Amino acid sequence: MIPPGLSELSKLVSLDLSRHYNDLQVGRTTLQSLLRNLTNLEVLLIDNVDGEPAELPTNFSSSLRYLSLPGTNIFGDISDSQLFHLPNLQVLSLARNPLITGTLPNFNWSFSGSILELDFTNTRIVGKLPDSIGNHRSLWYLNLKYCTLSGLIPESFGNLTAMRELTLAYNSFTGNVLSSISKLNKLVHLDLTGNHFQGSFPESIGNLTALRKLTLPFNNFTGVVPSTFSKLNKLVELDLSSNHFRGYIPESIGNLTSIRKLTLSSNNFTGYVPSTLGKLNKLQLLSLSFNNFEGSIPDIFANFSELTELGLGTNNFTGSFPYSIASLTSLVIVELQNNSLTGSLPSNISGLQTLQQLDLSFNHFTGATPPWLFHRSWYLYLQHNQFTGKLPNERKSNYSSFVKLDLSYNKLYGEIPDWILSMSVGLAYLDLSHNFLTGFENQVWRSEYLFYLNLENNFLRGPLHQSICDMINLQVLILAQNNFSGSIPGCLGNSSSRIAILDLRMNKFHGEIPRFLPTGLQYLGLYGNQFGGQVPQSLVNCTSLQALDLGNNKINDTFPIWLEKLPNLQVMILKSNLFHGPIGDLESEFPFPELRIFDLSFNGFTGTLPSNLFKSFKGMLDVDEEKAGTTRDRISWDYLYHVSLVIKGNEFDMRITPIMTSIDLSSNRFEGDIPNSIGSLSSLVLLNVSHNNFRGYIPEEIAKLHDLEALDLSWNKLTGEIPGQLSSLTFLAVLNLSYNHLAGRIPLGKQFNTFSNDSYCGNPDLCGFPLSMECGNNNVSDESDDDDDDESFFASGFSWQSVVIGYGCGMIFGLFIGGLMCLLDKPKWFVNFAEDIAQQIVDGKRTRQKERRQRHGLRMT
Repeated sequence: MIPPGLSELSKLVSLDLSRHYNDLQVGRTTLQSLLRNLTNLEVLLIDNVDGEPAELPTNFSSSLRYLSLPGTNIFGDISDSQLFHLPNLQVLSLARNPLITGTLPNFNWSFSGSILELDFTNTRIVGKLPDSIGNHRSLWYLNLKYCTLSGLIPESFGNLTAMRELTLAYNSFTGNVLSSISKLNKLVHLDLTGNHFQGSFPESIGNLTALRKLTLPFNNFTGVVPSTFSKLNKLVELDLSSNHFRGYIPESIGNLTSIRKLTLSSNNFTGYVPSTLGKLNKLQLLSLSFNNFEGSIPDIFANFSELTELGLGTNNFTGSFPYSIASLTSLVIVELQNNSLTGSLPSNISGLQTLQQLDLSFNHFTGATPPWLFHRSWYLYLQHNQFTGKLPNERKSNYSSFVKLDLSYNKLYGEIPDWILSMSVGLAYLDLSHNFLTGFENQVWRSEYLFYLNLENNFLRGPLHQSICDMINLQVLILAQNNFSGSIPGCLGNSSSRIAILDLRMNKFHGEIPRFLPTGLQYLGLYGNQFGGQVPQSLVNCTSLQALDLGNNKINDTFPIWLEKLPNLQVMILKSNLFHGPIGDLESEFPFPELRIFDLSFNGFTGTLPSNLFKSFKGMLDVDEEKAGTTRDRISWDYLYHVSLVIKGNEFDMRITPIMTSIDLSSNRFEGDIPNSIGSLSSLVLLNVSHNNFRGYIPEEIAKLHDLEALDLSWNKLTGEIPGQLSSLTFLAVLNLSYNHLAGRIPLGKQFNTFSNDSYCGNPDLCGFPLSMECGNNNVSDESDDDDDDESFFASGFSWQSVVIGYGCGMIFGLFIGGLMCLLDKPKWFVNFAEDIAQQIVDGKRTRQKERRQRHGLRMT
């Protein structure tokens, strides 16, 4: 509490209650009563007092010159506060009080001739800066960081010629502020970070010759850096990152000889890095990352003895690793990733004893990985290069922790040495995927620190050692696309297991899936093995499970109906197994609420589809493409779902993004009607129910699937006409209705004008474009013509190229597909699927031709 009797000291001039009174409870009545009699008070300091929220007093002494209340949890609206009517006020600080609200008044700032410092950092004052701010000509310090101010900076700002420190960071200011601020030639510190400022540097920026710190990141500034920048030779820190600056870095930048931190990253700078940068030998941080610099990295770093952080990543640099970088003994972080650097690493780089992070990923470095790289504790990123040779078979170091090692996508071979997975190395993250590694020195897993292990796509073989269960902190285990065999150790399901991602796809594992699996599983990928038996019902305890891929195994089971209870399941793939029987009656009112990829293809399922099967697939209802990746829970470590598709006998490993939605029930023995409820899945992109025994009409509700891009209903027993409403599906690129009992006119318009005969063959009662049989006309092509058409179709081949090129829907659709192809480095996922459809159609054609020729032969006899 405030000491008793303090309010009676009417002649008190200065009062400091800061910090020493951390238990001070500044209640409204107490603070008001304290100030009531202190009519001569000139200095009041109550800094960083953690008390109950207190209302901002209204009875400050008119003699007050210095008022500092930061971090005191006070609240109130300052729009018309007494504070702005204190005639002698020189310093006002209300910083770090997020309950302070209101706007800054435009007039009646009574202290306009005396105010020196204003600090409203981290308050909730709103609105625009008033024009009257320019009346405070004596103001030398203004801090408005982390407020909610907006609008333009008034022209009157140019009147604040006494200003030395100006911070407007993290607001929503707009417009071009630099022209008015360049008049403030006494500025020492200018921070405009995180606004919406725009425009280019005026030549007059060179007037700010006293400037020592200039930080402008996360704005929309444009233009080139003017040559007058060279006049700012007192600059110690310059940060222009995350803007839209362009052009070359002027040679005159070498005049900034006092600079210690230079950050130009995330802009559109081009050209060569000027050699005059070599004059800046006081630099401690240099970041040029995420630009378009080209040419070789100049060998200018020999004199940078104080440099601790160097960022040159994500540019277009070529050439070799600069020799002079390897001589910088103070370096802690070096980032050269995402360039086109070549050659081997210089031998003298081993002298960088202070280095803690080295990122050379996504380049073209060659040669063996130097053993010294593994002799210290740090973050090492060497993925996507061409390093060759074996991993060193021993590690000598005084350090106990390696932290993170990524050597994926190189050309390493041989065995994984014991030390990498030993308890003595505190390695937390290890990625050796996509190499040519063949085994383990001794397959014993002893690391207690490792939480991420990725050995995907190597030539590793043999069974998994039981000791893998001793890695008690392991959360991500990826062993896909190797030659592992044997069964999965049952101990992986121990209650202590923390595994969230288990990816064992495309190996040679056999036996049954362990009865118990880690209850924290988010992703289980077992595709392409030889697992038999049944799906373990203990999966119902894995309530965090988001993706389950059991495809292409030998699982002999009925539909695991109990999976409907998993609240987060988004991907369920049971394709190409020995599942059989009906799906059965769904017990939950809202089964599979998050499901968006549902694949039961190539099994022996029978019976009719439950009418409520599709009603609760919220994952396929109105998916917002921009928010899909953020509104749903993401799998840890940004691990994308892997789905393996078999297309014409070849396996394609694809990463499914959160906006992909599909239902594939093909090649089973389902019967009855296609449920009308499927029309509620408005964000469904792919639907394949081909090669079943569905009867009845094509549901008109399919026309509600406005995002549908591929539809295959072929090889069923559907009757009636093709619903004309389907012509409204403007994204439909693949259609296959062949080999049913459809009749009547084919709809015209939009996408239906792009489909060929092949979409409708095997329905002799269909007529109209693109078929040769006209509606209302009885002349039908004879058997020989039909055979010729079949032969022509077979000879032409039905590939995804023909779907996209021959039956595409114009430039817009083509650009959309092309963009996604570039993103995924593969053809569009539904187009890949279309190729699979095509193969089925061709096989069907062959069968049809054989039957017709047999009938023709009987007639001849």
